[in-house]
Amino acid sequence: MSNPDNQSPEYSENSDRRVLTIPVGDRAAFENACARASSDEVLRTAVIVLEGEASSADMVEPGMPAVLAALLVPVVAGLSGRIDDRALELALAADVRICDSNTTFALTVVSDSGSGQLPSDGGTQRLPRVIGPGLATDMLLTGRRITAEEALQVGLVTEICTAGESKTRAKQLAKEIASHGQSAGRFTKESVYKGADMPLEQSLRLEADLAILLHTDPERAEGIDAFNRRRKPDFRQEDGSK
Repeated sequence: MSNPDNQSPEYSENSDRRVLTIPVGDRAAFENACARASSDEVLRTAVIVLEGEASSADMVEPGMPAVLAALLVPVVAGLSGRIDDRALELALAADVRICDSNTTFALTVVSDSGSGQLPSDGGTQRLPRVIGPGLATDMLLTGRRITAEEALQVGLVTEICTAGESKTRAKQLAKEIASHGQSAGRFTKESVYKGADMPLEQSLRLEADLAILLHTDPERAEGIDAFNRRRKPDFRQEDGSK
């Protein structure tokens, strides 16, 4: 199945440059879109869609998960079909994952007869951090496949959509996140991931430092004014995207 979202990067509708869909099916297009996401001062969220052909591990090349994980902006993944092996590793590099009701997940690299290999794009590291070491080790050693409902229960995904709706919902959710302001989204992501590797005292200090830094951001003035006037904030005035 050919998926246009996995051929070329595109911003969301109405020329809104705050949300970028990153293509997955072509390595060069993927890397170019990630480079754009890293340098675009207006961009606030990114989306990846894994469905049809892109759900095959063959469509996700080595190193792509690391490139996605390095993005400063929050990344939302819309998932459907069989999300296996490196496709799952790419999904794990996103920050928020939602899936269709018919989606399944598996890491079969170790369990494949005679493979003599390990996942090499974050499977043994990101999966335990997301769902816990017990189930992750089970999936890694046995190739156990879990359903969308199981994935929701263990936190691998945060939402299940009607079949065929995950792509639309992922883009909608990305726009919702983008509406909250650029700096708040980026600082939240930084605090969560950097803080997870620190002792609690240091991570709390990081959180406080980022909160103080956010006070100097122009978006804060718009947020306060919107609160005082009981209106929805329009952060596009601050980043020039309006």
